[in-house]
Amino acid sequence: MQAIYEPRGAAREYAPLACNLYRGCVHGCRYCYAPATLRMSREEFHAATSARPGILDALEKDARKLAGCSEYVLLCFTSDPYPPPPYDSTTTREALEILATQDLPVEVLTKAGLRAARDFDLLSSMRGAFGTTLLFTSDRDRAQWEPNAAPVEDRIAAIREAHGLGIPTWISVEPIINPRQAVELIETLSEVVDEWRIGKLNHHPLAATIDWATWAPVVLDAAQASGRRCMIKDALAAYLPAERRADAPGKPETARRV
Repeated sequence: MQAIYEPRGAAREYAPLACNLYRGCVHGCRYCYAPATLRMSREEFHAATSARPGILDALEKDARKLAGCSEYVLLCFTSDPYPPPPYDSTTTREALEILATQDLPVEVLTKAGLRAARDFDLLSSMRGAFGTTLLFTSDRDRAQWEPNAAPVEDRIAAIREAHGLGIPTWISVEPIINPRQAVELIETLSEVVDEWRIGKLNHHPLAATIDWATWAPVVLDAAQASGRRCMIKDALAAYLPAERRADAPGKPETARRV
């Protein structure tokens, strides 16, 4: 069993290495791609979550081989590393301890809000970064699209707390569902965010109703004005005018950082 793997396709734009600690996710996000990736029905995928059998043993084995590597390991793509009660999330802390022991840098990506703060002591003492997915300023919209994930303000509070502890912070604005709210997030939160990672909505009927050619430059303008690092994913960068694509440099298979 391989625990740390190299993501492919669009996922590789986010991270060169990743580890999925759990199977299933109860957040119920309407845009989630994981069920299709794992060949599970949405009902089955969102019904429950549990640590993958043998994942920590496999992670320890892989981490030893990669000890001291400079590439960040992302937790997690196909699950949330901080599932809500009554589900057990202690596997995540054990995974962080394994990665810290082998001096491997880690990026957390979660929608759990302040539930993740219990591990900030570890992230602040290792090569760690804390990220959250944040798509909306309106919690009503969040509840419609991410019904069981942490509220908007809770996620913002987690980012603020991590930033206050000196932990590098990043926000994933992907998939953009309401471009106006995405821009507002960038304009209002950049004081506590070290990096923005931004991508468009795909594989959902709503995506065809958004004027990406109009909004892509607006989003890029907001990201550049923030003064923070920013990665514009290829699918969104494709809608930039040709003369502006140089503003988001990078190879097609890698992240675009500006």
